Amino acid sequence: MASSVLVKSFFKFCMVDKNEARMAHNANAYKQFVGTVVEIINPYKALLEFQDLGSNQKALLRVDKLTCKPSINTDGSADHPITDFVSIGTSVKCFCHKLGETGDQKSFWFVAEVLSIGSSLTDSNMVVGICPPMLNRIGYVSHLDKRMGVISFKDKDNDIPQDVLFIASKFYDGGKRAKTKQPLDKILAVNDKVNFDAVPTDPEENDHNCSWFAPLVWKRSKPHTDYDSLVQDQDPNLAQIKTVIRNPKSQFIRGKGQIMHILNEDYGIALGAVNLKQTHWQSILFHRSCASIFKHSLSATDLRQVFKEGDKIRFIAAVAPKGFSAQWVASHISIDVVGEAKHLVENQL
Repeated sequence: MASSVLVKSFFKFCMVDKNEARMAHNANAYKQFVGTVVEIINPYKALLEFQDLGSNQKALLRVDKLTCKPSINTDGSADHPITDFVSIGTSVKCFCHKLGETGDQKSFWFVAEVLSIGSSLTDSNMVVGICPPMLNRIGYVSHLDKRMGVISFKDKDNDIPQDVLFIASKFYDGGKRAKTKQPLDKILAVNDKVNFDAVPTDPEENDHNCSWFAPLVWKRSKPHTDYDSLVQDQDPNLAQIKTVIRNPKSQFIRGKGQIMHILNEDYGIALGAVNLKQTHWQSILFHRSCASIFKHSLSATDLRQVFKEGDKIRFIAAVAPKGFSAQWVASHISIDVVGEAKHLVENQL
């Protein structure tokens, strides 16, 4: 399968589409499942087992469908034995459809698209970089600058000091929001104790090296906030993405990976390594509003002019909304350049 065909097909299922959703719920049509490799049939085929409507089912997996491992050329996976990708017991998330009468007699389904190889998204024994939830935390103001501040706290799990960036419009005192244009140092002081909710952010992409951003900071009573309320946007997919990535209740992950493909000026697909050995990769859908390079936002930039397939990235992502076929949606994507190379690139901006 040519990589361009793979990407177009993958993008088709990354987005929410009512017709596709209806088809996915039809037991005789194209649908998504997570299966386990139970048999290596020959060097280029394997059998997956999964449950459908309470009964065990089998699916035929061919090696040319396994194009989601970046170390393998996406146009040449058929030249590799299937054991380069999976073994007995490996879990595979994929789309499949039922085989006709001429199909392999051992299986009733055929794998049409592989989305990821590995175990469940939030399995702590498998996935690294999972961010702890930041709800109703306590910290102390460590820096104030007009309408922006920094809260410092120690993570309760590892006692490591961390910093949270916040802005005045997100601060409430006794349930009342800070007044417009009122300097923070008029209502807060360094070392003041505050409560906060937070989502992860990239410390290299803000001036204060903060690893978190607080959508809500308060003293005394906590104001009511409906984090699950849908964010409004003309793009319905982006509206769902924004709702998830701005919600402190979402499950987030930090990590590194690489660009799989830029789909158009607005969207791209990346692959993130989710285990220490970097043998398991999962898909990340990202929008240009969540991309930046050395603190330069790419929200108004055509992604096709910036990223290319194979670019190394840092990412922060949340578990994708229901109905999306990418495992994650990015709250931040950035080129991962270090050392002398970073200085060379920065000098060109």
